[in-house]
Amino acid sequence: MLPLVEFIRLEAMSQQPPPVSNPYGPVPGGFPERNVLSGPPPGWKPGDPLFGERPPAQFHAGPPSGWGQRPPRKRQQDSEPGRFTWWDLGATLFYVLGFLTGLVSFLALLPPVNALMAGDEIQQQQGMFTINAISYGVLAAITMSVSAAALWRSVRAFAYLWWLKLLLVPFAWLATLLLNFVLIVVVLGADPETSENQEAIDTMLQAVPFLAAVAVIAVLGPFVEEYFFRHLLIGKLSRYINVWICGAVSIIAFPLLHFIPALFGLADDLTLVSLVPYLTMGVLISVGYIVTGRNLFYAWVLHFFNNFMSLLVSYFVLPWAEDFGQPYQSLYWLANLIG
Repeated sequence: MLPLVEFIRLEAMSQQPPPVSNPYGPVPGGFPERNVLSGPPPGWKPGDPLFGERPPAQFHAGPPSGWGQRPPRKRQQDSEPGRFTWWDLGATLFYVLGFLTGLVSFLALLPPVNALMAGDEIQQQQGMFTINAISYGVLAAITMSVSAAALWRSVRAFAYLWWLKLLLVPFAWLATLLLNFVLIVVVLGADPETSENQEAIDTMLQAVPFLAAVAVIAVLGPFVEEYFFRHLLIGKLSRYINVWICGAVSIIAFPLLHFIPALFGLADDLTLVSLVPYLTMGVLISVGYIVTGRNLFYAWVLHFFNNFMSLLVSYFVLPWAEDFGQPYQSLYWLANLIG
């Protein structure tokens, strides 16, 4: 015999009308439509949603992820110079065999160049400039094609605080001039000296137009040197050695390039005084290259600016100063301090 309470419950359920479909459409929330009086679904536990309710977590999950946090701060990207390749070796061999051994002088056998070399002193200087223009033009084409991807990455990385980097170029250049003056005049107690390499360049520049000199000495030459002394010696070598050790190697090797005859005993202009401008410029460009994320493009800009200012002094300032003599002797010091 059933208890009275159970009897009443069964009697009430038997008198309920059959369930009808929901006239308002499907229940939201993805839950199956159920009869309210049929009891909770199987497996229901206290706290679980019932009859189409959405989980409380969807309404009480709090602010979205990252809400109220500052966006990540932009930083200087590394230009990723990459690994050494066989193309780098080929460009290096071309540079060593062509420039350091003097094989580029065979360009004088070309009929147009030979005609200049057989002329007067001015034509001979134009012939020497033509040899340098052809050599640096070919080598610049090779190095730019080899490092095209790295150069483009450095251009993109240069976009970060580009205005500050450009603003620092003239200030850094002036700082090196001041440092050269302090080291040479104050510390060493000497007058600035001009290396034989620089004297040969100054003599050659007297026979060529300004824009031609800018193209070769301020654009092509600096890129070739930055490719070898910064991109290879620091950028790629730093994958295996500490980047600042690579920078020190580059700083030492860079000035020696400009004293090749003296290293082979063919000249005697290798002195500490003549080395100072090349050392300070090597420090400036190497540090600038490293702190901007091994940026080949920025090193090229720094080197371009130094050589361009040197050309401005040689073409426009010194000829004007020659008419005044000793009162403007400091301008000649300036030319020697630039290097």
